[in-house]
Amino acid sequence: MQKSLMIGLNEKDMAAVIHTYDLKDYYYPTLFPLKETTRLDWKMLEAQAGLKIAADLVSRGSTIPRKTREAISRIQGDIPKITIAREKNEDELTEYDIMVAMSSNNPDLRALVEFWAEDTKFCWDGVAARLEWIALKEISLGKVTFTTSNNAAIVSEYNVDYLVPASNKIGVQTAYSGTSGKPLTVDFPKALKLGKSLYGAKYKFAFMNVETFDKLAAQEEVVKRCATVVENIANTQDVPSLEAVNNYLAKKKETFKGLQIIVIDQDITIELADGSRNTGNPFEDDVILFSESKVLGNTWWKKPIDAKKLPGSVAEKVMHGHTLVKKFSNEEPVQEVTQGIANAFPAWNLAGRSVLMQTNATSWNKN
Repeated sequence: MQKSLMIGLNEKDMAAVIHTYDLKDYYYPTLFPLKETTRLDWKMLEAQAGLKIAADLVSRGSTIPRKTREAISRIQGDIPKITIAREKNEDELTEYDIMVAMSSNNPDLRALVEFWAEDTKFCWDGVAARLEWIALKEISLGKVTFTTSNNAAIVSEYNVDYLVPASNKIGVQTAYSGTSGKPLTVDFPKALKLGKSLYGAKYKFAFMNVETFDKLAAQEEVVKRCATVVENIANTQDVPSLEAVNNYLAKKKETFKGLQIIVIDQDITIELADGSRNTGNPFEDDVILFSESKVLGNTWWKKPIDAKKLPGSVAEKVMHGHTLVKKFSNEEPVQEVTQGIANAFPAWNLAGRSVLMQTNATSWNKN
């Protein structure tokens, strides 16, 4: 390992750029707010609370009946190390030398900063993208599994199954593959009643991806119920927008209890060991998550050991939030290396109090 080949680059310069990066393009910091821990594992208590248990009427002088304490279980797992690296090869570094010569060795020239900053941004985004993928995958399936088809290496020790009860995984009366589904009159009310009967849960949010919302909005009953009176009379109804559907749900408080739809519009690219890439929304197609809250848990993170000033290390390092960005060079072959590193994991609390609905089947059959 050698010092960075970027002329005049130091940690202060790197920090000034890296600290401008944010997570506004990602859902996971809102769904799973960041929470630092001193350990490389996460543990949360899951309590099936919320039910209002009525007291009993007893004769005076008799023993008071004992009620069952709410079941409390511990969900836990290890925090994985998330890494990404990018290299500039000899040809790219030669171009950089030419740029330096043309700028009279002025390291503040915008083009020189952009040359190395594109790699630091790439690595910052790479860590955030993987955390986003984990968060959206697990809340739409109730688990997350790492395989060679979604990760460059098999790391099965970080697989997490939240053991969402089978009773909480349901289908719809009629699949939304056509237009005869009944999301408003049957499926949504069914999910709301299920949560209330099982846990006393009052679902306020229905999460789904863009494709699933498009199918839901195209159902004939949704089109008609969200249309205006004039549109229905003139038979000029059109597929409603998210705003129109949510307005309808808000008006029908007695049925939907304030439920609102949140559409997850996100694309993440996974590059595999063979260099192939798959791009898509990590939130599973044809799934709706019913939840009591927008906050589903926490993203547990611990500062990586790589952030320490190790003896003899010449790497430039900047810690921003949960992510370390590190730069150094190699002499053989000549390379400028940028790395993004984080110990982090978004953990879903109270998964057992949520309902997952599959909209392309009458019962849950997703793996």
